[in-house]
Amino acid sequence: MLDNLLERCSRKAGCRREQAEQIIALFLSEIVEELAQGHKVDLGPEFGVFSVKLRTGAAAEGSPRTPKDSRYKVIFRENSGMRKQLKIQLPEEK
Repeated sequence: MLDNLLERCSRKAGCRREQAEQIIALFLSEIVEELAQGHKVDLGPEFGVFSVKLRTGAAAEGSPRTPKDSRYKVIFRENSGMRKQLKIQLPEEK
């Protein structure tokens, strides 16, 4: 799948596959760097927003569950442009 995407991107951009691969890898690396600094990354109205949220592992008082370690989780919220392009339709309820 990744190979197909790289091939299509390089063809549409009019560059070699290796160049497209380097540019995409750099772009993704920059996204990760921004998230690591606690910033949101908004990729425009046609795509969506990446953000980082702290998930605390604390269990409620009196809960029989074992508390887990806190960790960060990457959250993605698609924007309306992506939803429209995907033509997401909910199934009708019976």
